[in-house]
Amino acid sequence: MDSSILERALSPGGEPACVLVAGASGGIGSAFCRAVAGKFPRSTLIRLARDTSTLEPLDVETIDLSYDLEDESLIAEAVSKIPDSLRVELAFVATGWLHDQHYSPEKTYKTLDAGHMLRAYQVNAVGPALLLKHLLPRMPTGKQGRIGVLSARVGSISDNRTGGWHSYRASKAALNMIVKNYALELSRKRNGPIIVGLQPGTTDTRLSAPFQRSVPPGQLQTPAYTADQLLRVMQSLRAGDSGKLFDFLGLPFDP
Repeated sequence: MDSSILERALSPGGEPACVLVAGASGGIGSAFCRAVAGKFPRSTLIRLARDTSTLEPLDVETIDLSYDLEDESLIAEAVSKIPDSLRVELAFVATGWLHDQHYSPEKTYKTLDAGHMLRAYQVNAVGPALLLKHLLPRMPTGKQGRIGVLSARVGSISDNRTGGWHSYRASKAALNMIVKNYALELSRKRNGPIIVGLQPGTTDTRLSAPFQRSVPPGQLQTPAYTADQLLRVMQSLRAGDSGKLFDFLGLPFDP
């Protein structure tokens, strides 16, 4: 059985000078920002959100930038506003879409809908891929950066035992492939960033709210716990981990 990477000593590098969180207004994203502010009080925190007015004040220097994960021009505009003097040493893409007032996870192929599938791919796979496209040039070249992208265990093809949730599963599986592709390309560069997919567990957020009744007692996590765990996982990453998937306990799982 694989051991947790949290059992390792933390990777060298100390406190990152600059941390970026995309999806900073979401349940996990906002908790991750609080975790960063608590652990790295001297870091500059860049927060990307659709509506920056919803972001809470923190006791750390912040740069708040509005963007839209479904519009590449707005992604590029937001990244272009990052000061040239800053290099993003740690980036967390805390975005994801499962349902809204129009769509719920499909229980059967009979309810498949093109609009539903395309929105899932746009938010869960295309948007993060394009964000990384624009963000990578803003990461350090002489120091290995770290990127964590919020994935999901249900996006693991090898772990699929129940089926259903077609659009969400497929879009997260696509995201896992994007993470692997980026990792392979970045590995050809000296000190290229480490990039991994991160599984947060069942966390008490709006995404999981309609499905929490089926969660066994004691297994629904607070956003603060999830964020702290994911930050610890990112601090423990080494170059050989790039392209892999890890859960909130630091355990790897197969795509």
